[in-house]
Amino acid sequence: MVGQQLQNSQKFAQITRSAPHAGRLSEDRRRTKAAWEHFVSGDNDVQGVSSSVLLSWYRCRDLHKVDPRLVSAPRAAGQGCSTFLHNSVFVQLGGIAAALVERSRDCLTTVTDGDGRILASWGSGETMRKATDNNLAPLFAWSESAVGTNGMGTAISQRRPMSVRGPEHWCEALHGWDCMGVAIYDSVTQDPVAALNISTWEHEVPMRPKALTRETEIVRQGLRERARQDAAEVGNAFVAAEADRNVRSILMAIDIGGSIIAANDRARDLLGGLPEGPLLDPADRWQAERSELREIARRSAQRAWSEPRWAGVADLGFLFGGHDQIFCITPLASPDGIIGLLLSDERSHDDAEMIFPETDARGTLDLPRRIPAVRDGRILLLAPEEIRYAEAARHDVWLMTDQGRVRAATQGIDNIERELAPLGFMRIHRSYVVNLARIREVRHSGKGMLTLSTTSQKDEAIAVSRRCAVKLRQRLGL
Repeated sequence: MVGQQLQNSQKFAQITRSAPHAGRLSEDRRRTKAAWEHFVSGDNDVQGVSSSVLLSWYRCRDLHKVDPRLVSAPRAAGQGCSTFLHNSVFVQLGGIAAALVERSRDCLTTVTDGDGRILASWGSGETMRKATDNNLAPLFAWSESAVGTNGMGTAISQRRPMSVRGPEHWCEALHGWDCMGVAIYDSVTQDPVAALNISTWEHEVPMRPKALTRETEIVRQGLRERARQDAAEVGNAFVAAEADRNVRSILMAIDIGGSIIAANDRARDLLGGLPEGPLLDPADRWQAERSELREIARRSAQRAWSEPRWAGVADLGFLFGGHDQIFCITPLASPDGIIGLLLSDERSHDDAEMIFPETDARGTLDLPRRIPAVRDGRILLLAPEEIRYAEAARHDVWLMTDQGRVRAATQGIDNIERELAPLGFMRIHRSYVVNLARIREVRHSGKGMLTLSTTSQKDEAIAVSRRCAVKLRQRLGL
């Protein structure tokens, strides 16, 4: 794989030659430095930085309370944990990181785990010596909460490639660095697995975020393929359990992220909209709108992995519209971990542990959610309730708000859907994501098609695709 990466050296050199002129870069950094000084002193009305950097600064100052005068990264706490699958991700990223340094010897590359803990670094000469001064080295913590805005830590936090140039770093001691990070996420749970970062001292990283994303696409493909293989095993176990005459109560099989892989006729009748057959691709699997099933799956997988003979039960009344609907949980394991769970409504065992869908405590620590948008060169931070719907226009996304139409700072309707779905929004069409709380009318437009409106002030008709119509009716109780 390293040899394959080295074949791209000519393209890498071309990217390097296309870097911005040093004079222009210097002026940009002077403006960014001024914005940083204002923000650190408590001023919220700053200009000259991107929405992703500004949101990271908010988290650093108001949530994580990272000292902007911190000189170097702290030593990472704990031992960390990883599976064989995740270790293979680290090895692949290591090969990519080594190839990047081979192409540009004045760069430093690092690979972290999903918590931002550096596992290994590659570099030489002055860059490597300078990195030592800031603890840009293995066994040190580079999460955003530990050291503020930085390429790898903020890429993990914001779930997108992250370029951080000079004074965009939260800590002043890092203002001489440019860095670019990209995170890798588990295809099933969407938890961060690792991050790859490339850094340079006192000059711009000779690469663009899209190029770094392409470099790591082979790693994502491997995780998706493994997720499909695991789902096939879960599907086979579900079919075998259904065929067992003594186990007639099997209802459905879910992955450890709480998404449904396979279900019998009873489940499809109760939930509606469930396709037949095992759903191998994680993107195709049915997901409950509420978080309880995901939390039950996560906690069950953790308990089953630590105790091989573990058995559990859970109340799934929240899913099927009733109360005290107790289901047995049967873990499905592979040599690398728990890959799925069978849920059945057979009589529970007396010694089975009850799993409660408690809310993840990390969610209570976050700031009130704001959605960044752009108007007249300024960044707006919108409350979710201000947004009626989002509409795709090629790569841009426009937000229809109470103050008019503004462009979302995030590109891509899929990315907007991921940001807004936990906040009461739903994808109703390939081009639309709507705030369910703002829907005022739902109309039939013939041939089973629906349109809806989020305002009573004018004639508004937002299309609902047939694929999403059933799920929308369920969410609205129609």
